Amino acid sequence: MMNKSRFPLWVILLDVVGTLFVAGGIYGLVADADSMFGGALDLQLLAVPLIVLGALLMAPLVIFAVKPRQ
Repeated sequence: MMNKSRFPLWVILLDVVGTLFVAGGIYGLVADADSMFGGALDLQLLAVPLIVLGALLMAPLVIFAVKPRQ
């Protein structure tokens, strides 16, 4: 019988939000300035902070996955 490892819901939600932040940051790096949001939100200025914040939000899932269980 296999023991299924389940992740808590809060870890999965943090990972989803972090993924969206990283995607927004990468989009801000590669897209034109006025191609989305009509120029109301400048993702080019926020690209690096979004990527860093997204990576930090995704870290708990990685830590939870590699942490040894008792």
